[in-house]
Amino acid sequence: METKRSRSAAAAVLAIGALTLSGCSAASTQSGTEGSYTVGVVVLDLQDPDLALMTKAMEQEASTQGVALDVTDSKKDVGSELNQVEDLITRQVDAIILQPLDGEASQTAAQRVTEAGIPLFILSTEFAEGAAVDYESYIGVDDTLAGQMQADYLNQALPDGGDIVFAAGTYGASWTDRRKKGFEEKIDPDIKVVAEFQAKGSRDDAKRNMEDVLQRFGAGEIVALVANNDEMAIGAASAVTDAGRTSEFKAVVGVDGTPAAVEAIQGGAMTATIRQDSQGQGEKAVDVATQFLKGQEVEDRYTLPFELITKDNAANFAG
Repeated sequence: METKRSRSAAAAVLAIGALTLSGCSAASTQSGTEGSYTVGVVVLDLQDPDLALMTKAMEQEASTQGVALDVTDSKKDVGSELNQVEDLITRQVDAIILQPLDGEASQTAAQRVTEAGIPLFILSTEFAEGAAVDYESYIGVDDTLAGQMQADYLNQALPDGGDIVFAAGTYGASWTDRRKKGFEEKIDPDIKVVAEFQAKGSRDDAKRNMEDVLQRFGAGEIVALVANNDEMAIGAASAVTDAGRTSEFKAVVGVDGTPAAVEAIQGGAMTATIRQDSQGQGEKAVDVATQFLKGQEVEDRYTLPFELITKDNAANFAG
C-alpha cells in the first residue's frame, strides 16, 4: 500500500543541512538566496489548461514562501517522467513534488526519489491501489468522488435512463481509473455506456473519437456524454455541435472546472463539470513541502473538495 516515509521531518532537515555544509547541494539556475530551499516539480502535462493553472499557483506560492521552484514537464510520457526525476536528483534539490503519470509505471520514478533520500510529495494524481511507495504526503483530491458526482448528476438528468458515451482519459492513470470506478459505482443500471473511447485527456483526440461514435449511432440513440476531464468533454461536444446533433444530448459533463468548461456550460455546449480546486492543490503542495523542510510536522494526506458547476451557478466561476 502507499505509505508515508518513516523518517521524521527533523531528520530530513538535518540531512539537508549536512549536504549544504559539505557543499553537496547543487546550485540551480532557479535557486533562491543562500540557505533557501529548492523544490523540484514534475508535472504530467503542462499543456493541460488545468495543470498549467496548478503550476502557476505553485510558482506564486513558492515566491511567497521564498522557495525556489524547478518545474519540469513529463509530457505524458513515463520515460520522460523518469528522466526528469533523475535530473532533479542529480541537481540535488531539497524535495520533489511528483504528479504520477501512471499508477503502476510511475512507481519507478518515485522509488528513485526515496532511494536518493529526497523527501517526496505526491500531487493530484495517485499510484495504483496497493502500491508500495513511500512518500511524505499526498496533496490533491479523491478522484473516485469526482466520478461518483458525475454519476449522481447524470442520474438526476436522465431519470428515465438512456444510452450514453464515456470518454476515458488514460487507462492506467489514477485520475482516469478512479474517476471511472466512482462513476460505475453510482450510475443507475438503466443508464448504459454503449460507446467508450480513450482520448488521453486531449480535446482533439476526443473530437476525433466522438466523430466516429456519431457515425455509428443514429439520431436519438445517444442521450448523454460523460468525460474524465473537461478538455475531452469540450472536444467531444464540438463534434456533436458540428454534426448538428446538440439537441439529442440531455447532458454533457466533464471534470476539472476549467474556464473553458465554464464558458461551454454558459454557451450550452456542456451541461456540467465537477470542479477541482487546482489552484488550491498547487498552493498547498508547495506549502506542505516547505513546512516539512523547515522541520514542521505534516499530515499524510490533504484532500481538497470537489464542486458541481451547472448553468445555475456557472456565473460564479466565470472570468
